[in-house]
Amino acid sequence: MRNWLSLGVLAMGSIATMTAATIVNVALPSVTGALGLGQEEAQWLSTAFLVASTGFMLLNAWAVARWGMRASFVLAMALFVSGSLAGAAAPDLSLLIAGRVMQGAGAGLIQPMALLVIYQRFPEGVRGLAIGIYSLCVIVSPALGPVVGGALIDAYDWRMVFVATAPLAALAAMLGWRLLPRREKAPPVQLDWIGLVLVMTALALLLQGLACGSREGWDDPGAQLRLFGAAVTVAAFLAWEARYPFPVLNLRLFARPGFCVAGLAIFVTGAAVYGSTWLAPLFVQQVQHYSPAGAGEMLLPAGLVMAVCFPLAGRLSDRMDTRVLLATGAAMFAGSMLVLADVGMQTEAAAVALALALGRGGIGVIMPAANASAMRHGAGMLAAAAPAATFLSQTGDALGVAILSALLQQRTAFHADALTPLVNFDVMDVNVAPADASRAVWSAAQVLGFRDCFLVTGIWGLMLLPVGLAAGDRSNFTNRLKRALTLFR
Repeated sequence: MRNWLSLGVLAMGSIATMTAATIVNVALPSVTGALGLGQEEAQWLSTAFLVASTGFMLLNAWAVARWGMRASFVLAMALFVSGSLAGAAAPDLSLLIAGRVMQGAGAGLIQPMALLVIYQRFPEGVRGLAIGIYSLCVIVSPALGPVVGGALIDAYDWRMVFVATAPLAALAAMLGWRLLPRREKAPPVQLDWIGLVLVMTALALLLQGLACGSREGWDDPGAQLRLFGAAVTVAAFLAWEARYPFPVLNLRLFARPGFCVAGLAIFVTGAAVYGSTWLAPLFVQQVQHYSPAGAGEMLLPAGLVMAVCFPLAGRLSDRMDTRVLLATGAAMFAGSMLVLADVGMQTEAAAVALALALGRGGIGVIMPAANASAMRHGAGMLAAAAPAATFLSQTGDALGVAILSALLQQRTAFHADALTPLVNFDVMDVNVAPADASRAVWSAAQVLGFRDCFLVTGIWGLMLLPVGLAAGDRSNFTNRLKRALTLFR
């Protein structure tokens, strides 16, 4: 029972911190207006959180070895709460960004802890179920952010979104101090500051380069310089990690084919999950003109399906071959996105909701199985495997949203340019007002741009099919199938 309580505390901390990852997004127009910020400056509020959380995930093994899980968790929650208060009281951009960095650092530091608790303290037969339940909390939390943020801005102002989840984080810290395991004796581990700085710099340059390229054009010198700097920094990071004795990302894990395959599945799934989670609500609001509340209602069935699939898939991952689950989930998700690649302004709400529910069911099947496979193949190096798996997922999350955001802008502009001559001909023929014609062009271009993005996301899902088929464990498939059947007796 204590193990489940410990997992519940970690889930509470993850809900508080991961909701903060997206809750600020709806406040960006208010923040930019209040502080007089430009679009590029406002972009740093999202980038700062993502970079800090991704980088600090890799500090988990060092922090737990030095201070223990209990003290590390409480420190992370204190850092998150401090960042929340700093952001709420910020008079200018510099303190806002500092607050977001502190929030992201606290969020990143605790993410791998759940996998460590599950694989160190839970019996083998229930680990998949525990991963499924915890993963549900992690994946649902970012979806709650915009809903909670919008309600707070309507009722109060933008500063409230920074402290919305701070009380929950403070409560998690108090419970964590009582329930999480104390520090265990472990050999000292040196902190890889150089590796940490390199990976955070690379991610910041990459995200900013993608944002700048989509905004200013890919021939913009600023975008090209950022992307080139990201490539150089990634190369330097890998070279450093390969030779440093205590790396933040242990590359020896990737010498294990099973971990490589599972890690690839986690990375691609992260990109597909968060990319589609960002894309779907935007589509139903911008193209089909649903209100935020209406969009939430349309996405509710998908959330319910995912809530059922996560624990069920986690339980099945304890008893079935990983290949079956990953391939099934990939087929469900890819099919969902390919259906949405044919939607339009007049597509029935029920059809969109059904397609989204199918995709979320696929996500619910993939994620627990992929994480369980990664941890099984990381046996003997769990302290390094948990941060590595979480890092791959978070990196995929950040890149998925950034790539789809850039692609949506680019493809919408492409289709608008292609449609304009045709619509101009029609305007002269039927005497339609130019302003109405321009709006018609843009609306049609938006639909086609979203279709292209759903198609790309579906291709990401298809990429998971061969990955899933290669991710099987060496256990006998027949024995695992027999164990799976006992689930329904």
